[in-house]
Amino acid sequence: MKLQTALEKLEFFAYHGLYPEEKTNGANFLVDVWIDEEFDEAKDMSSLENLINYEDIFKLIQEEMNIRRDFIEDLGKTILERILLHLSDRDVLVTIKITKPNPGGRFGSGAASITLQG
Repeated sequence: MKLQTALEKLEFFAYHGLYPEEKTNGANFLVDVWIDEEFDEAKDMSSLENLINYEDIFKLIQEEMNIRRDFIEDLGKTILERILLHLSDRDVLVTIKITKPNPGGRFGSGAASITLQG
């Protein structure tokens, strides 16, 4: 059976961006992560040892969000790589989306986002 563990609409205040005002003022960012895996139906779904601990994934994302970067692409790549390393004993497909609403106040509305998968 296919099991998807999702962390959606995680909101972080951080200082990612290329422009000086982004580095000084910071901004809100949204992070979504989907982790897909084939789950052995014989395994117990009431045991955390058999499941992905989404609290561990959240903490990992939070750590990376606290490290300033110029580009959300670089941030997304690092988060993706860390999740894959953390789950290296599992056969998973991880998708991460990082959204930056109104980047640097330059859009007026809307958002910029990147999606990575690995």
